[in-house]
Amino acid sequence: MASYDFEVDLESMGKAAQGLNEALQLFKDKDVEDLVPSKGDVGHEAVWDALDEFQGRWEEGVNNLCQDVEEMAGRLGKIAMNYFETDKAGQESLSALKGTIAAIKVM
Repeated sequence: MASYDFEVDLESMGKAAQGLNEALQLFKDKDVEDLVPSKGDVGHEAVWDALDEFQGRWEEGVNNLCQDVEEMAGRLGKIAMNYFETDKAGQESLSALKGTIAAIKVM
């Protein structure tokens, strides 16, 4: 028989979302342009043209990656919040039920 029990580690899920946001901030703090030599550093027009083209594609890839990571972090945070709110509501319902059961036993 299949078991439908599962457990969600909200703390780990929250830390994962926070870690994704921190990694994303590292990418936002540094631009690809900061990591590539300048035209004057290269010293040759053909090399600069190739480097400039590569830099553009690299920048586009990093931007796409950042958008995806931002979406993942947001969704992961939302999922953690949904689990937290559901758990809280369930606990409140069970606490109220516990009082009702105690009152019934007294009668």
